Amino acid sequence: MIVWRIIRKEFLRSPLSVEGAKAWPGRWHSAGTAILYTASTESLALLEKFVHLALEFRTIPHVKLCIELPEGARVDAFEDVATKPVDWRSDDPTAARALGDHWAKHSDALGLSVPSVLSSSERNVLLRASSPQFEALKIVGTEEFLYDERMWKAETRASQKRTR
Repeated sequence: MIVWRIIRKEFLRSPLSVEGAKAWPGRWHSAGTAILYTASTESLALLEKFVHLALEFRTIPHVKLCIELPEGARVDAFEDVATKPVDWRSDDPTAARALGDHWAKHSDALGLSVPSVLSSSERNVLLRASSPQFEALKIVGTEEFLYDERMWKAETRASQKRTR
């Protein structure tokens, strides 16, 4: 299985680091849980990173990582591990975090496939750093890029209007 991740170029020395996830919570984990967020497609990885970028980061170089999971690695599906309904699209991610934290602590799978809030027909794949298979992840491709300036158009216009 191939998954994608976008990082700032300055973090290329440790591209699979979970230090950010351990420091800050995400939709599917609490701070302290060692999870690596990836996406099932390159375009979803770009979009997932983009929604978290502030305008001042538009000129910072990024790197796309194409990551291969080890052969035979198990990836659980969110729908199969949820023991009760979880509103994963809620503005309050408490239930999704609880599910992700529980999975990370009790599963022996490398990954958990979860729906993306940005595109519910696409999937993000959470990878457990505590899995023995995590060390076997292989980066099979890297490519430097900048986000296309057109993606910032609306925010750039809004900033210009505020400064007039």
